[in-house]
Amino acid sequence: MPNKSRIYLDYAATTPLDPAVLKIMNEAGERYYANPSSLHYPGQESKVAIEKARQVIAESIQAKAREIVFTGSGTESNNLALIGVTRVNRFKGNHIITTRIEHVSVLECCEYLKNKRFRITYLNVNKLGQVDPEELKSSIDSDTILVSVMMANNETGCLLPIKEIGAILSEQKVLFHVDAVQAFGKIDISVQDLKVDLLTLSAHKIYGPKGIAALYIGNDVSVERILHGGAQERNRRPGTENITGIIGFSEAVTQINEKKDEHNRILNLRNYFEHELKQRIPDILINGVEGPRLYSHSNIYFPFIPGDAMLMNLDIQGIAVSVGSACSSGSQRPSHVLTAMGFEPERINRSVRFSFGRFTSREETEQALDRISEIYQSRLKGIKYV
Repeated sequence: MPNKSRIYLDYAATTPLDPAVLKIMNEAGERYYANPSSLHYPGQESKVAIEKARQVIAESIQAKAREIVFTGSGTESNNLALIGVTRVNRFKGNHIITTRIEHVSVLECCEYLKNKRFRITYLNVNKLGQVDPEELKSSIDSDTILVSVMMANNETGCLLPIKEIGAILSEQKVLFHVDAVQAFGKIDISVQDLKVDLLTLSAHKIYGPKGIAALYIGNDVSVERILHGGAQERNRRPGTENITGIIGFSEAVTQINEKKDEHNRILNLRNYFEHELKQRIPDILINGVEGPRLYSHSNIYFPFIPGDAMLMNLDIQGIAVSVGSACSSGSQRPSHVLTAMGFEPERINRSVRFSFGRFTSREETEQALDRISEIYQSRLKGIKYV
């Protein structure tokens, strides 16, 4: 649970651990202490617990349990998907297609592969954060072996046309990887309906623990492992399994299924926040508002105040928000997402991400609106908090 003396509006960066998940993990930590690779009874008991959790996670995306590989993070899953697939399929071609708004773990993988003599095509997006499926289609050639497109953008919440892309790639016989870290738990996902070959998931975005994630690898997809040292995860990801993390991940998925009604509450809260803020500060602009978005995200441009100044002022007043992605916030570079969407530098540097979640209350939202308005009006009058 978040610290109630502060207001947490950065659920897109990570979510608080749900109390029900923590309870299950504490119980699991006491019971499943043995190494699941051991042949004795305690070890096999741990192994059974992992397989039950694997089944729960697989069913949540309409996959088979054997198609789920546990990893240490969404970043690792993305690395395994891109590097593992390209190593196996290099004899078929050396061309990869992705978008300019992907998570840095995908973009940096692509740069790594570029140095290994792979060709990378970066698809453009419009001001709604959308790729043109026709541009994708025209980019495919005889050497294309993999396309990687995120399901929902972590900075803006913009939803990409995954089903349409999947249909195109299925016809072209090109492998399709989707980074669903930001979307998982917020929208229904069926790997079968979407015609996805690989899909990245992470526990800490769905009120589960950090340090545990998964990669769906379709039954017919070959992936060369990128780590070495053991036969765990069907020889695809070595290392002693994070048992309590895996069980916590499973419980977080179970909690999502039991709390489907929270989606509308969070959507209404986000919409109320945007409407009220627009009433108080008419000059603000909401990035990507006219396109399909996750119900939890609000990326807002504030004229006359830099995004990092708004973040620091809000933090002083007890409100946690974000500028850009949490994974690259220390880089001091302009948002590559807003840049790719075609916004001018001023708008990019004066945008702030607010993201809402399970524990966000109406009262906290009201308080945040008051403090944002106060900071903004003070800035207009030449008064600087920081």
